[in-house]
Amino acid sequence: MEKKDLTAADVWAMFAETDRKMQETDRIMQENARQMAESHRLLSEKLAENDRILTEKFEKLGITVKDINSNVVGIGNSNGEYAEDYFYNSLKKKMEFAGVHFDDISTDFKLLRKTPDGRRIEDQFDIVMLNGEAAAIIEIKYKARKDDPKQIVNQKVSNFRFLFPDYAKLKIYLGLAAFTFEESAEKEAKELGIGLLRQVGETVEYETNWVRAY
Repeated sequence: MEKKDLTAADVWAMFAETDRKMQETDRIMQENARQMAESHRLLSEKLAENDRILTEKFEKLGITVKDINSNVVGIGNSNGEYAEDYFYNSLKKKMEFAGVHFDDISTDFKLLRKTPDGRRIEDQFDIVMLNGEAAAIIEIKYKARKDDPKQIVNQKVSNFRFLFPDYAKLKIYLGLAAFTFEESAEKEAKELGIGLLRQVGETVEYETNWVRAY
C-alpha cells in the first residue's frame, strides 16, 4: 500500500477531531457531575424527610433523642456490670489465676494521682487479686476486641504500679475476661502472655498456659 503524506489540511483536521472528542468528553463529565449532584440532593431530601417523620412519631410517643441515647448507654452499662459480676463470682470461688493462689480479691481499685510534673493519672481496674508476692489484674469486657490486649499491657500495668505504690514491686499477671472474643483479640492476648476467661455453658473456662508475669 502506498504511504500517503499528511498535508497541512490533514493535520488541522486531526486537531479538529481531537478537540471535538475532548469537548464531548467534557460534556459527558459535566452531565455525570450534574446527575450525581442531583442524586445527592434527592438523597439528602429523603433522609431529612425520614428524620422529620421519625421525630414526629417519637414526639407523639413522648420519646426524645436524649431518651434513646440514655437507654443505649444504660444497656451498655448493664452488660458491663453483669459481665463483671459473673467473672468476679467465679474468681472469688477459685481464688486462683494462672496457677497462682491469691489471698484477696477486689473490684474497688480506682484512683486518681498527679505525677511529679503535674499530669493527672486516673484508672480503674475491674478485678484485682493479691497475695504477698503477686497481683492479678483481670479486665472484663462483654466482647473482647482486637486492641484490648495491647491496652491492658501498655496502660494497666504501669498505671497500677504508679497509682498503688505499695504493690509496685509485685509480679503482675494479666487476664482478659469476656463472653465473646474477636479472633484477633485471642491471638494478641496469647502473644502478650494474657490469660483468657470465657463463659462455656454454665461455667467459666480459664486459658492460662501462656501467662507470664510483668
